[in-house]
Amino acid sequence: MQPGIFEQLYHCSCHASERKQIALSQLFHTLGLIRTTPIVALGCLFVTGSVQAQGPGFHVSTLTPSGIVGVDSHATYYDASDGTRFVGIALPAGATALQFRATGGVITDNSNKLGSADGLYSNGQPPYNFTGTHFGGTYQGIAIGSSTGIDPSLFGVFFSPTFSGTPQDSLNFRSDSGTVPDPRTLAAYSPTVNQPFYIGDGATGNNAFSTSADTYIPPGTIQTFQIPTGAQFLLLGIGADIQLNDNSDVAGDVTGFRVHVYDNAPVPEATTTASFGLLLALGLGGLVAAKRRKYVA
Repeated sequence: MQPGIFEQLYHCSCHASERKQIALSQLFHTLGLIRTTPIVALGCLFVTGSVQAQGPGFHVSTLTPSGIVGVDSHATYYDASDGTRFVGIALPAGATALQFRATGGVITDNSNKLGSADGLYSNGQPPYNFTGTHFGGTYQGIAIGSSTGIDPSLFGVFFSPTFSGTPQDSLNFRSDSGTVPDPRTLAAYSPTVNQPFYIGDGATGNNAFSTSADTYIPPGTIQTFQIPTGAQFLLLGIGADIQLNDNSDVAGDVTGFRVHVYDNAPVPEATTTASFGLLLALGLGGLVAAKRRKYVA
């Protein structure tokens, strides 16, 4: 949809009923046309983020009904850890790459200090760096590589339960790796099957913790993660942490990180056409109502 049309529909929605405003808000968010869910205020829709949350060709993923995955502070993808083993999520059919936006925060020890999805305190310092975390190196008995990086940063694995052989370990995602360019800030990644990879908050910046709000848009450019041939599931967790039983989430929140996932799987034409039709109907309906009020006045 062209930005001009999109903006016009938003302006028209100011004159729609509250029920239609909320429906339009939810539809825009579901289609991935906005970065965060709009809010209804003073009878109008206002966008709380910018128009795009993901790169061209990507949309809110269908891997969960909402496209959002909760990752608890104890989550891991290793069988023998002292944390909670993450339940793998089937990758969307037809997708060749994913993008992420992770919000929230995790406390990785008894300090009561929150770390961002990039694993950094509010002062920009990492709580810990660990090398070669693996807890025996299996997920459901299938070999996966070790994880090297910041604790409590968000990691992922493109997993295949039929994998055989020796998987690759993660790259060195420590904050003190000395690698140039910094592996955490690359625009694109191509991990192999069952190789852990750093996700962080999904953007190229090394971003310190600033808020646990789900509306947070991390500074930087959104990163792209290519799905390797043969991968069937997405695993997520605090991959490099060597002790997860002392972790905790934001007070009153059972989800450490909320991970918004976007994929590039083809969208059925019928769905796209129907969605645009609904957007257009809601927008034009609001415009007609506005004109009627104008003439009555």
